[in-house]
Amino acid sequence: MRKHAARPFTLIELIAVMGVLILLAAVAIPAYSSLFSGRKTTLAANQLNGAVLEARAHAVSAKLYTALVFLKEKNQVANDPASKGFRTFRMAELYHDSDSESSPYKWRRWAPGSSYVILPENTMIPDKSGELGTVNPDSIGNKAEHSLPTISDVKLEKDSAYSAGNLYGIVFKPNGQLAGTSDENVVVRFVEANRYEADAGGTPKLPLNINWLTCKTKFLEPVQ
Repeated sequence: MRKHAARPFTLIELIAVMGVLILLAAVAIPAYSSLFSGRKTTLAANQLNGAVLEARAHAVSAKLYTALVFLKEKNQVANDPASKGFRTFRMAELYHDSDSESSPYKWRRWAPGSSYVILPENTMIPDKSGELGTVNPDSIGNKAEHSLPTISDVKLEKDSAYSAGNLYGIVFKPNGQLAGTSDENVVVRFVEANRYEADAGGTPKLPLNINWLTCKTKFLEPVQ
């Protein structure tokens, strides 16, 4: 039986195939990129979720006020979107000064064994009213209505890349409840840094809600 040699592709056929591949790539790459970015914000929220459970457990076991302290990097480039938010947090033990109304939570030391937790690349928590703070569980919507408690006298290493001063923190009481404004949940909203506009309402945000009493967490519906 005579075998027939395979017919080579013509130039026109090759160009047509390449055109189809280019068209498919043009459609698929943006969709894949968007999906990947969405997974990063979810990963960032899950990092905080795990830290919340760890900090609460530490507060109860050590019988100390404990906080997740949010830190900002020093010497941010002016046009760097990440300068508009927090990308790092760390667990700390606190003194509680009940006589001080303005600053009752004072830094004691970083919790033994703790380290800086840095969110995935291109993710952050905006440093803006409504993005990080407390919210009444009965209210409509999931934008924070009040700021988180501030942690005063935070000590950093001399060559630290982060700024000190009075910093925001999610504070846990020794009984495991959230400290601060009574009966209010904490809401933390995660965004993609390169898509964030500080004064615009169109940036997609992934909110994580922390119950003030049980500290159970849940994702709220993504918001614009």
